[in-house]
Amino acid sequence: MIVDKAWNRNRLRCALSDALSGRGHVASFLPFLLTVYCLIALFLCGFGPATIVDRDVAPRQRYTVGQLRQIQQAHAPPPGISAVSVLVYDLESGRELMEKASHLPVSPASLAKLMTALLVFEQDRLAERVTIQQADLIGEATMGLSAGEELGVEELLWGLLIPSGNDAAMALARHHAGQVDAFVEQMNLRAGDLGMRDTLFHNPTGFDADGQVSSAHDLLTLVRLLWEYPLFREIVGTSSTTVANRELQSTNRLLGSYSGANGVKTGTTRQSGQSLIAGVDVGGHQLFAMVLGSVDRYQDMRLVLQSVRGNYSWVPLRMPKRPTALDRLFDAEGNRWILRADGINVDPAAMEAIPFFERLLAGWERGELQVFRRLHPPPSGVWTTGMPAGILEWRLGDSLIATQRLFVQ
Repeated sequence: MIVDKAWNRNRLRCALSDALSGRGHVASFLPFLLTVYCLIALFLCGFGPATIVDRDVAPRQRYTVGQLRQIQQAHAPPPGISAVSVLVYDLESGRELMEKASHLPVSPASLAKLMTALLVFEQDRLAERVTIQQADLIGEATMGLSAGEELGVEELLWGLLIPSGNDAAMALARHHAGQVDAFVEQMNLRAGDLGMRDTLFHNPTGFDADGQVSSAHDLLTLVRLLWEYPLFREIVGTSSTTVANRELQSTNRLLGSYSGANGVKTGTTRQSGQSLIAGVDVGGHQLFAMVLGSVDRYQDMRLVLQSVRGNYSWVPLRMPKRPTALDRLFDAEGNRWILRADGINVDPAAMEAIPFFERLLAGWERGELQVFRRLHPPPSGVWTTGMPAGILEWRLGDSLIATQRLFVQ
């Protein structure tokens, strides 16, 4: 046996020597051996570096493949729309619900008049009178002004925003800055102040001009500021009216034809195509939807709004009407007490409470909404009617979004 073992060791040395020197059949197996070693290394490394999380435990809930697909589909415009840029924004929650190329600079057409209107509102000279000059009458969309007549600034705002009057835009620009060119400089300075980096104006009307551009994101900035003026909301929400003995008809055909439509403006030129910023009241919540560079803006807008309403809804946070474990407690003697909720604090540190709070939720977020009860037993251990009992915590995933005070009933 000793001789056999020595002979085997010698044979193994020879085989290894042959392999290292390139001789024998072992050399042909080297690529295979290298592959095996690589696979073993991958398994030992776990197929990549360790995942870093910002807490000691992994998130208690992960999105499924179906939820991820739903998120992607909800945030993107529906297929088949022609608009080159889309943006949908909920004013109350400050949440973008849908987006496509929202920073893409495009010709704004008459949506440039929103900046014209903003400067006029901010100067707050609505009671002043303006004498119309021949240079103001530049044609195309008009409120029907004539040289030599005199109108108030507020009247011109109606003509600017309802029929999208270019004559009204020129008259307002000249009146507020002395010259139209000086007013355009003010438009660009204000755009810079507001961080509108995708925007450059060359005129107050929106006529096509080389380099005159804006984006859905920048135009949303204007709409949000203008919406703070009650007169602006009144004007853009009016489908037709009489101003200075003129019948004015809004260019926004959604008004009166789409439920909840309450503004704001259209824009159309050969270079820009059709554009529309729509304001829509959805159950008391203000929504702004934009389609820019469209072939059929109203069809595109209806598809966009239909998709948004199918994917998002406002959910009220309130105690269930049916008895549940949340509204009952038992004392040490086995007596049952009923709890009532006295309002919701959106900010847990706030003092004022409202009867209930609504939260804008996407379909995939509804399963993450949970409510927890935290009781605060009295030191005596005895409950009495009207005594504070604790709070309900409304949570969306791991985030506390509202609290609700509980009292013994």
